[in-house]
Amino acid sequence: MLAAEWAHQACLKDTQIKINSEFTIIKKYLSGIGAAYLNSNGVELAGGDDCAVLATKAKLLISTDTSVAGIHFLKSMQPHAIAYRAVSTALSDIAAMGGVPTAFNLSLVIPTFDPSWMKDFRKGLIKISKEHKIPLIGGDLVKGPLQISVTVLGQPGRKILLRSGAKHGDILCLSGVLGQAYMGLKEFKASSLINAQTKPYLFPKAQVGYAQAIAPYATAAIDVSDGIFQDLSHLIDQSNIGCELDLVKVPVADSLYQKQCLEFGDDYQLLFTVPPNKLALLQSKIKSMGKKCHTIGVIKGTRLKILNNPFKTIKNWDHFR
Repeated sequence: MLAAEWAHQACLKDTQIKINSEFTIIKKYLSGIGAAYLNSNGVELAGGDDCAVLATKAKLLISTDTSVAGIHFLKSMQPHAIAYRAVSTALSDIAAMGGVPTAFNLSLVIPTFDPSWMKDFRKGLIKISKEHKIPLIGGDLVKGPLQISVTVLGQPGRKILLRSGAKHGDILCLSGVLGQAYMGLKEFKASSLINAQTKPYLFPKAQVGYAQAIAPYATAAIDVSDGIFQDLSHLIDQSNIGCELDLVKVPVADSLYQKQCLEFGDDYQLLFTVPPNKLALLQSKIKSMGKKCHTIGVIKGTRLKILNNPFKTIKNWDHFR
């Protein structure tokens, strides 16, 4: 249930109505989002009680992602972009495992109550809810420095994609261009505008449909959230194998910023492996969707080897840096 101890609640005021508690805020701004999708996603009870109730007899995918202002997103971002981004980045973990999102929980920490901010924040939640046909079924609301924690629920698709399935000889593939988020952030810092260049950072897309399409063919997968070097290292470590990554083959948004595009992350493209004998079938499937599949390396050896590497050092995203 979206409920919590809300400090100083008597001080919270709307210009038109007086807010007496966190429950009023929840009811006005955080309830009813995605209600049309409750029944179809097996949600028997959402909000208004101590827990949500889901009817499930199958395996359930669960992941939680926390976004902190000034670290994971800019404080200057519009509230609807903050909301959309927080949920979409969490959904990317469901996508990376070839799953189908079914619902989400949201825990929101805000420094003070601002009705216009909350109204715009709600718009972002509604937008992402409609795109993936998922309801908001509960969460929490407290006072403090701005941050959002999102727990996403999903059902397995045709096959659960793990990081640990890569095999010797598999082809390493990438679902899209890297660095669009970096270039978008760079542009937003300069202009504060929402446009074609800034949208990849402000409104990242979880590759849910793409992941479900590759699942029958892929042996392993991970989403690129922390930069390709970091995330590829996770995949080969879990698979206990090595890889040759050819940087010439990795598409980036701007070659002048190649290093930043590769290291930054936040693109939420999929990095995955496919047996050579299934690659043509996969590429045909992806092409029929109007998407691309970039072959950027091969699984082999016992460590990560980077070909055509012009960089002396490589950095990875570090949450504690």
